[in-house]
Amino acid sequence: MLDSNRTARVLGSLVTAQGVVLVVFWRILAMIVATATARYANFTGRMAKNFFAQDRALAELLKTGKSFLTPLLILGIIITLLGVLMILFPKKTVKILIFLRILRAE
Repeated sequence: MLDSNRTARVLGSLVTAQGVVLVVFWRILAMIVATATARYANFTGRMAKNFFAQDRALAELLKTGKSFLTPLLILGIIITLLGVLMILFPKKTVKILIFLRILRAE
């Protein structure tokens, strides 16, 4: 049987896991952006970008990917910290969840 503190800790661990997944996605996106930047930095990459429509489209996506890096990292860190706080302070988490009507009062 789960009591309210255990429920808060389980939810906290799920929130922490979600934040960690976002940080991992950030790392993968950063590696992709670095690889694509290196590809289009040399002579053959610039020529390909000038002559092929697919490479032009990928260069535009590179700009979009770069713009998502910082917000994704910040969001991942904030969600991870929120989950850790939920694990460390389950009683306060329970009070907040009851106030938000996510949990019922016993």
